[in-house]
Amino acid sequence: MLRAPISIRMNFLIELLNPLSSADDCAEILKGMNSENWEGLTALCAQHDLLSALEFRFSQLGLAQQIPEPHRQSFRSAYMLTAARNILLLNHACQILLRLRAENIPVIALKGLFLLENTYKDVGARSMSDLDILVHREDLNRTIEILQGLGYQLSRYFDIRDSNLDIKHVPPMTLSDGTHVEIHWTLLEEDEPFTIAMDGVWQRSFPAQINGIDVLAEGIEDLLLHLCIHLTYQHYLSLGLKGMFDIALVLQRYQDQLDWPCFVALCQQWRAEKTAALTLELLRALQWAIIPEQVLAQLSPTPIDERVLTEAYQILLQDEHAIHNLTPDMVQLASESNLFKRLSLIFQRVFLPRITIARIYQIPPSSPRILWGYFLRLKDLIKAYGGTVQKITKKDPSLLADVSQKKSVYELHEWLIS
Repeated sequence: MLRAPISIRMNFLIELLNPLSSADDCAEILKGMNSENWEGLTALCAQHDLLSALEFRFSQLGLAQQIPEPHRQSFRSAYMLTAARNILLLNHACQILLRLRAENIPVIALKGLFLLENTYKDVGARSMSDLDILVHREDLNRTIEILQGLGYQLSRYFDIRDSNLDIKHVPPMTLSDGTHVEIHWTLLEEDEPFTIAMDGVWQRSFPAQINGIDVLAEGIEDLLLHLCIHLTYQHYLSLGLKGMFDIALVLQRYQDQLDWPCFVALCQQWRAEKTAALTLELLRALQWAIIPEQVLAQLSPTPIDERVLTEAYQILLQDEHAIHNLTPDMVQLASESNLFKRLSLIFQRVFLPRITIARIYQIPPSSPRILWGYFLRLKDLIKAYGGTVQKITKKDPSLLADVSQKKSVYELHEWLIS
C-alpha cells in the first residue's frame, strides 16, 4: 500500500469516481461531505476536466439529486457544455467517416472518438478536444484530400514522402469552427523506444460503430496498452485521473473480452512492459480495478521500487498546477550550471532538423526560405521563454520550486525507457 499523502478533496474525488464503488458506497461518502468539501471537490474537478465525468457517475448511480446547489449546477452545466461540444464533433466525425467509407478506406476510431460512444456510452460524460482516426499509410494522401474537400486545412507543412519518424499523425487538420482532426498512420512515433507492428494492430481490430456508422476499433488489448502508453509515457501522467478513468472503464466494460496473456505478450512485443506495469500498479493503488497478480509479475518480474511508485502516484494526483509551464529543455537548462552546456542546449533547440522547421513554419524543407524559418524559430523562442530564462538566471524561488517538481516527472519518464 502506498503511503503518499493526498488532500481530502482528492480523496473524495478518487472514491466517488471509482468504477467499482456501488451507489450505496457513494451515497455514504456524500453524507460525510460538508460545504467546504464540496467547494474543494468542484474546484478540483474543474482543474482535472472531470466535472462532466462526475456528473455522469452521479446520474449513473442515481445520486444526482443529492448534490447541493450551487455545485449541482456546476456539474450539470459542465456536462451540458461537454455534450453540446461532443455532438458537434460527432457530427463532423460522421461526415468524415461516411466519405471515407464511400472511398473504401478502412478507419480505426481512436481514443475519445471510440471511448465516448462505446465505453462511456454517454455523449456528455467525457470531453474531447479533437477527433483521432487511424488509416493505412497508403491511404494517407487520399484521406487528406477527402478532408480538404470537406473544408479542413492542414495546420502545418506535411509531405508523406519525408521521413516523418518523429510524428505519428498528419499535422492537425482544422475546420473554420475550430474542429481538429488528427489522421494517424501509426500509434506511436517511429523514433520512440517502442516497437509496434501496425499490421498486427489492424488484424486485431474489431467492428464498432460511431453514431450508427460502421468503423473499426483497436483490439481490446491494443486499446488498453495504447491508453497506458498515452497517459504514462506520452503525457507524463499529466492527464491525471481523467486518463486513468478511461483505462479503468475499459477494464470494467471489457473484462470478459480482455485476454490477459495476450496483453502481456503484446506489452513484450511492443517493449512497453515498464509503462504498462506502472500504469496498472497506479490503477491498483487507486483501487479502481482488480489486476491479476500474475499479470503484474510477468510485466515486472522485479517489483517496481516503492519510491518510483510513490513519485508516480504523486505526479498523477497533482492537486495544483505548476505556476510555470516548463518543458524538459527548460528543466534541463535550469538544472545545468555549466555555461557551455546551457548554450549548447539553447543551440540545439533553435537549430532543429529542417523537416521540423518546415512543419512549424509551412516552408518546404528544400526551399532556401528555410533559413527564414530558423530566424522565426529564434524569435518565437525568445517570445515564449525569454522571461523564463531570465528567471532561471536570477534563480527565482517560485520557478526553482516548479523545476524541482517537473524534474521528478522527467526522471520518471527516463526510468520508463531505461
